[in-house]
Amino acid sequence: MKSARVVLVTNVGQGFGRAVALSFGHAGYDVVCADPDVDLASKTAAEVEEVGGQSIPVQVDMTSLLEVRSAFAKVFEIFGVLGGVVHVANQTSYARFDDLSESEFAELLREDVTSTFLLLRTANRLLRSGWVVIVTPPGTPEHPQMAGIQGAINGLATAIAHAPERAPVAVRASDAYGFETEPGSVRPRINLVVPSRAASDPRSDAPLVHAVRFLGSAAASGMQGAVLPVELPPPPKVVETLLPEVQAALDDTVRQGDLDDDGLPDAFDDTELRDEITAAGLDDSSLEGADATLERLEEAAEQADRQRGTAEETAARLRWEAADLGGWQR
Repeated sequence: MKSARVVLVTNVGQGFGRAVALSFGHAGYDVVCADPDVDLASKTAAEVEEVGGQSIPVQVDMTSLLEVRSAFAKVFEIFGVLGGVVHVANQTSYARFDDLSESEFAELLREDVTSTFLLLRTANRLLRSGWVVIVTPPGTPEHPQMAGIQGAINGLATAIAHAPERAPVAVRASDAYGFETEPGSVRPRINLVVPSRAASDPRSDAPLVHAVRFLGSAAASGMQGAVLPVELPPPPKVVETLLPEVQAALDDTVRQGDLDDDGLPDAFDDTELRDEITAAGLDDSSLEGADATLERLEEAAEQADRQRGTAEETAARLRWEAADLGGWQR
C-alpha cells in the first residue's frame, strides 16, 4: 500500500503535468516532480507540499536514457518504493504541415516518442509492479504531424503493454542499480490518456486529471493497454481568466451600487481572490498586471466622462444659439 502512494510525474513545469502533480499531492501522495527545468520542478514541488503532499524536484531530460534511469534510482533511494509513473508527452507543433521543417519534426519525435520509449523501457525493467500512465499530446486531422506523433506513442505503448509475459531474469547490478526482478510481477500495467486539446488551466483540465487518477488507482488494476480518450471543455475565454474586480469593471451589467468601498462586488473576499489565483495557476505578477489593467480602465472611464461633459456643453451652447437665432428671425 505504501508503494501506491509514491508517484513520479514528468514535465510538471506547466500544463497537464503540473495539474496531475498537484492532484496527487492534494490526495496525500509523495510526488516526485520531474522536469528539464529544475526551477519549474522546484516550484511545482513546493506547491505540492502546500496542498498536503510530500515532494522532491528532479531535473530530468526525458530524452536521455541515463537521466531517466537516474531519476528512477533517486526515487528508490529516497522513498524505497515507486507505485506509479505519469509521463506527459507535451511537445506540440501546430505549424502548417507543408511548412514544417525536418528539424521541427525531429524535435517532436525526440521529445514525445523517444521520451516515451525510454520511460517505458526503464519502467518495464525496474518497476516490478505498479502502473504507468502516458498522457499523449492532442492529435488533430488539421495537423498531420501531431496525429502521427500521437499514433506512434499509442502504438508503442499498447504493443509493450500487450507483449507476452517474459520469464523473470537476473538483472545486473551495474545495469539496473541492483534491483531484482520478481517472479510473477515482471512489468507494470501500462495505459494511455488522449486529451482532445492542449492544456489550458487546472479547472478546465480536471477531466484529464481524473482519468489519470483512475488509471493509477486500484479500480483500474485489471486494465492493460487501454487508450482512454478524454474530451475536455473549451478553454476559458480571455475575460474569464481575468481577476474578479477586472471582470466587474468590464461588465456593464454590474451597477455601481453592487460594488463595495474597495470597488469590488459585494461579499467579495480577498481570501477568495487568492484561492482563485492559485486555482488558475496565477501568481502575484498576475495580480499586479490586473491592477495595471484596472488603472487603465479607470483612466479610460474618466476620459469618457470628460468627453461626455464637453459634448453636453457643446450641445447646450448650440441649442442656445439656435433659440437666439430663431428669436432674431421673428
